Amino acid sequence: MLSGAPAAPARTIRAWLVWGTAAIFVVYNYIQQVVPGLITADLARDFHVNAGALGALAAYFFYAYAVLQIPVGLAVDRFGPRWPLTLAIGVAAVGSLGFGWAPTAGWAGLARLVVGAGAAFSFIACLKLVSNWFAPGRFATLAGLTNTAGMVGAAAGAPLAALIGHTGWRGAVLLLGGLGLGLGVLALLLVRDRPADDAEPYGHAQGGAGGLLAALVDTLRSSQAWLNAGYATAISLSFVAFGALWGPPYIAKAYALETTAATGVVAMLFLGAIAGSLFFGWYSDVLRSRRLPMIGAALGGLVTLAVILYVPGLSLGMLRVLLALLGFFCSANILSYAVAHDISPPARAGLALGFLNTCYYGGSALSQPLVGWLLDRRCPGGLAAFQPGDYRFAFSAVVVFLALAVLAAGLLRETHPDRKVAVQRPSR
Repeated sequence: MLSGAPAAPARTIRAWLVWGTAAIFVVYNYIQQVVPGLITADLARDFHVNAGALGALAAYFFYAYAVLQIPVGLAVDRFGPRWPLTLAIGVAAVGSLGFGWAPTAGWAGLARLVVGAGAAFSFIACLKLVSNWFAPGRFATLAGLTNTAGMVGAAAGAPLAALIGHTGWRGAVLLLGGLGLGLGVLALLLVRDRPADDAEPYGHAQGGAGGLLAALVDTLRSSQAWLNAGYATAISLSFVAFGALWGPPYIAKAYALETTAATGVVAMLFLGAIAGSLFFGWYSDVLRSRRLPMIGAALGGLVTLAVILYVPGLSLGMLRVLLALLGFFCSANILSYAVAHDISPPARAGLALGFLNTCYYGGSALSQPLVGWLLDRRCPGGLAAFQPGDYRFAFSAVVVFLALAVLAAGLLRETHPDRKVAVQRPSR
């Protein structure tokens, strides 16, 4: 808990209930991220759009998510995470209902924007609750568990694809909206900002609006914060550009599979990330280093993706193994959240995480239409005409970003608290 003393069992149980409820919203967030990748053909047919427009439609989620991350961080720092989280779940659920009912691509994009606006609160609010309810030494482990929850949602593509096959894409999306409304009620009942005996008013630690602005300027001037955010963004694009949108149609084309089967193959990326999220948080604390695991993971991801794209004749079984390995390495993005936590005082935890997620999801928002644009440039014939070589050409952009992740990690300073170099404000 917040102090180093042993926690009462009831308080410990309550802490896990609070975290678990917030973590379910993280699962919900990631499910919403992968939905467009499961219904690309349906969207192209129903809304009469090409690959670039499909990428843009899927990216509306990330535009809203990215723009709101710093405001979200400031909100949970100033007002506490409970009410922002509860309201955000309702917003995401309403957006999902709107997407399911959308008559045109324009309305669908607007609905995805609303879903992204609500989902924007999921990860930061959950980690803020971790900071409030658990001891600082457990942050990396709980951050890894939170990321694991997200990967479980992302890996749910195969059963979700089966549901879509049974109900149609609109029915499945409407069902997600209904589940979101139920989750909002659960959050209202279970989530509290912090343990009752640790209660303190929100908003005072930041010193009002002037303090919030000073904290934001301080973060924006931090070279380490920018490097850390760049790492998280670059290493994560395998999940967003490949796993969440363009991977299923690529594998379906390359291996002559149905969409449901191709989605099951792509799910190996997220299953590998589940293991990696647990491993890297734990390993970083055991090794007492953030930087070294980040460098090694980026190198591993770079080599693995290069093999997937450029080594000919890979069997489907080998592809599954390599995708799991890619997800394992790229899940080291979770260490960026630990770095952000290390270099920021507790009162600014939400802001630091919000800045990191702004860069992360801003890059995500650009990556999906970037790959779509490269596909259209390579082959103007549309989704049905794309060949495996066209996808490999477009995915080369992700390889370049993984190389940039290696560079960013190499330039980062070590921030693990046990190395005695963690600072109380961002290093410049």
